[in-house]
Amino acid sequence: AAAMRYTEARLSQIAEELLAEIDKETVGFRPNYDNSLKEPVVLPARFPQLLANGTSGIAVGMSCSFPPHNLSEVIDGLTAVIDNSNIDLKDILKLIKGPDFPTSGQILNSKKELKEIYQTGSGAIRVRGEYTVEDLPRGKQAIVFTSIPYQVNKAKVLERIIGLMDDRKLPQVTAVRDESTDVIRLVLELKAETNPELVTAYLFKHTDLESNFPVNFTALKPNMEPERLSLKELMRYFLDFRFEITTKRLNYDLKLLKARLHILKAFEMLYDDLDTAIKLIRRSKSREDAGAKIKKHFKFDDEQTKAILEMQLYKLAGLEIERILKEKAEKTKQKKDIEAILGSQKKVWGLIKTELQEIKEKYGDKRKSMMKAAEDVEFSQEDFIVHEDVTVILTKMGWVRRVRTVGENLRFKEGDDLLSLLPANTKDNIAVFSSAGKAYVIKAFDLPSGSGFGEPVQHLFKFGDGERPIRAMNLSTVLAGTASAAPGEEKEKGKQPQLALSGGTIIALSVSAKGVGFKFDLSQFNSVTTRAGKKFAGVKTGDSIMGVEVLDLPNVLFLTTEGKAVVVAGKDIPLLSGAGKGVKLVNVKKDEIHLFRAVRKGEQVRVIDDKGKEKTIDLKNYGVMTRGSVGLKAVKAVKFV
Repeated sequence: AAAMRYTEARLSQIAEELLAEIDKETVGFRPNYDNSLKEPVVLPARFPQLLANGTSGIAVGMSCSFPPHNLSEVIDGLTAVIDNSNIDLKDILKLIKGPDFPTSGQILNSKKELKEIYQTGSGAIRVRGEYTVEDLPRGKQAIVFTSIPYQVNKAKVLERIIGLMDDRKLPQVTAVRDESTDVIRLVLELKAETNPELVTAYLFKHTDLESNFPVNFTALKPNMEPERLSLKELMRYFLDFRFEITTKRLNYDLKLLKARLHILKAFEMLYDDLDTAIKLIRRSKSREDAGAKIKKHFKFDDEQTKAILEMQLYKLAGLEIERILKEKAEKTKQKKDIEAILGSQKKVWGLIKTELQEIKEKYGDKRKSMMKAAEDVEFSQEDFIVHEDVTVILTKMGWVRRVRTVGENLRFKEGDDLLSLLPANTKDNIAVFSSAGKAYVIKAFDLPSGSGFGEPVQHLFKFGDGERPIRAMNLSTVLAGTASAAPGEEKEKGKQPQLALSGGTIIALSVSAKGVGFKFDLSQFNSVTTRAGKKFAGVKTGDSIMGVEVLDLPNVLFLTTEGKAVVVAGKDIPLLSGAGKGVKLVNVKKDEIHLFRAVRKGEQVRVIDDKGKEKTIDLKNYGVMTRGSVGLKAVKAVKFV
């Protein structure tokens, strides 16, 4: 149930301006939550607190988010709208330059972006913490942040920076500390010869030292309908509200003046015939009798009669009439002034302008947030990677990790086994190829490290149902060399390159379990992908990609689950530029492709059979076959030696 809380609060001076005219019949009142008190429907605010102070919240099916603005700028903008109701938003934004956050900061939006935000009432304000670079002994420097974005938690920013340092993602930073007092001061000490601009660019991208403040100017209009408004509409509604409040206040003041003048007129009439009044009172038997006689003689109404009877005796002194006459003259002038204002809309607007200027002079201050559309400094992620040699381990069940050294006994979960073991550097691009024909590329540095089992690939990438990893490959090392034809094998003029494209681009072979495959350019995957990966092969229903291998020799040996062997020339396999399905390379019926690798003509290939024994397949006994062959009986191999 609703309950009354926070019943006592001390208002600041400017907060009192929100209530200043509440006792002058300017706004309506309604029962509070338990019908025990009356509360105002709306406050008779003397300044637009929605724009100046900002607010954010969520209701049923809608939300709002107003950034704070500089009070002086807002009042200048309101004054301009009063002077010219047809003023263009572009001219308003010359006065209201943008949000002004109490935590300072640098606003990065361009003038064009700000105009779009204030025109539509929707968008995002990019705010960045301000910093300076200080020189330290021994040629070192420190980045000192003197502000942080609005509503950003300083402790969490500090925690995030320390986390990046612990993860060795900020190798240029040697120390970080919080020296804040009444002002923000976050200090990051740098290694010698470090470019501070690159470090700050990295921090802005990976921490809340740069953040977006959402803008959603959804508000209730006077008819209580919610609508997303533009800046000019918000200002117009506030000015119309102030016109209404000011008019009600003036009418209230006028009513009080008329009531007082009515009483003062009675006092003046009484003093003009004071002796008669005294006689009437002395001859009266009671207060009621005296009142009736005075009322009849002077033709007073009830209010005037009551005021006469309640008048204190000292006011019968001679000097009091002078004060009464003086007060009457002042009140008469005030009445005429108010009537003159109420009789002219122009004068009402003039009064509103004057009162707004009074608010500005009393509470206005200089802008805190700096308006500066900054260009993002380009930096390479590799600049923030500690380069070291590691080994990448991928298991058949999809657990992946990187380690500095590999022991004699690799540890796996029960029922799991090794799929790929890759020497790498933390800067290398590691590709994980999947059974769904997708390639997921990640920096080795970003793989989980430690002595445990690592993490499932599903934590790093968006694998679909039933999708599994089939191979990991160090693209950086593979693409560092170039593939070429085998010795003694010439390329025919005008024919497709067998193993490499122009410029030495490495060619890979994709093969499905049903014997469908094609060649593709491996270099097109040598960049970090999103978690969704990048498609390299189309897969037919009921089939799946079983392997991807570099085609560095002229022929390809395929081994099926039933122990058949097929040798296909690499030049007979089509090279596709997109994620195609390929062609039938091996005619498999009941069985599937189990192993394949690039081979030379007549090579002897050693394998481990299904009984754990090592066998040799002499390719002289097979020869190169046409695409789609059934193959010849060989051995049920488990893996190549």
